Amino acid sequence: MGEIAGIPNKRQSTAQALDRLTGLVEEMVGQALSGRTIESARARAQALERGLVSSEGTTPLVLASFVAELLGSVAVDLAADRARANELISKLEAETGIDRIALGREVLRPAQPPQLPTDIAIEVHLALLVTFSGVSASSLWSLWPNGELRHVSHAGEFEPLAQPAREAARALLADELPIAGPEAGIRIERLREPPAALVACGLPDQADRVAPLLEAAAPTILTLLDRELLLSRDEGSEQTVMSSVERRLARLRFDLHDGPQQDVHLLAQDLRLFREQLRPMITADANADRLLGRLDDLEAQVVALDGDLRRLATSVQSPFLQSGSLTDVLGQMVDAFAARTGFAPTMQLDGDLSRLSDSQQITLLALIREALTNIREHSEASAVAIAISSDARSVSVQITDDGRGFDPEATLVRAARAGRLGLVGMHERVRMLGGRTQIDSRPGGPTVISATLPSWPGGGG
Repeated sequence: MGEIAGIPNKRQSTAQALDRLTGLVEEMVGQALSGRTIESARARAQALERGLVSSEGTTPLVLASFVAELLGSVAVDLAADRARANELISKLEAETGIDRIALGREVLRPAQPPQLPTDIAIEVHLALLVTFSGVSASSLWSLWPNGELRHVSHAGEFEPLAQPAREAARALLADELPIAGPEAGIRIERLREPPAALVACGLPDQADRVAPLLEAAAPTILTLLDRELLLSRDEGSEQTVMSSVERRLARLRFDLHDGPQQDVHLLAQDLRLFREQLRPMITADANADRLLGRLDDLEAQVVALDGDLRRLATSVQSPFLQSGSLTDVLGQMVDAFAARTGFAPTMQLDGDLSRLSDSQQITLLALIREALTNIREHSEASAVAIAISSDARSVSVQITDDGRGFDPEATLVRAARAGRLGLVGMHERVRMLGGRTQIDSRPGGPTVISATLPSWPGGGG
């Protein structure tokens, strides 16, 4: 059967172009993209090509779709290294014939926002907006319940432009259009919530080219803001849920101990007793050894089952609060660190720590453990200080080391590549309890990791 003239060659040419683009992106970001990402992007591009096979200008649409999905998979890398991102985008423009604004529109309006902690995902998206648009800075604003302006996040060279960005956001949220000055922005309407404002400052010569990117970024920003609202709404409820889960896990642990573990232990005792009772009765039997050996096998299986149940009971218990108070467990952590490194961290504990809830204690201890692990494995520090302070309004922790330090942004990129969020994951847990985490470091050190949790009504839960 004959083929439609030109179509096989066109598809072959498109496939080759997709391969070249994949290689270009991998070369520039310095890593191999996952097979799943490439296959997903290729399948989407091929479906688009089939649907537009008779249309003019099919190839640019197909290539833009493909490139956008690849770039979305390395969004953290692009956000962290603006110079490299600009170089990559310029090469993609030359390879595809598609300008950066069109590419940016595709990258900034993904079907699903990146699976990162919400505030980091917002910052990454703002950084991509800066990179593709050529503006100096972008920022996101909303309103506090009392009507005061709230700065949510920013990217780029924001500090010199903070005041004009603030004024532009205020005008957008007050519905005072158009904005005056070298700023552009878009008002993001929210259902049953005050609106938000996405602002770009330090516009390039062709300022009108920024508007399409703002419009493309707005829906994703809205989704992320709604996610933030969902996670932060009714912090008291979240805290109650977390405490409830921990109580349920404790109950499960006791139920395992008092029920199945005891039953298995009794079964093992019965098997041993049965073997001892049976042994003299079958001494003369030729199959005595086989029968007793089979009983030994059964006993070994029961012992293994008992071990599984014990491990299960341990797994549903916090690895921190197995016994003793926060100070006791912290002391054990410090001793273990000293045994491995040859020096002990100093500790300063202020205030009444006994009133902290289990969730707060677990979160603080997990943060300290993560910090100590990173110090031991990476920092080459010779001194570490841990300080915990509690008062009527909050509890705070600070871990300081004199090691070689690091670039927090670059470290986040490497962790995201490897699927390990580490301290970023702990940052999210702190945020779930209504708190904030901060990492201050630079190459050469020192490094200070701090977190603050608000007091909970009642405490101790």
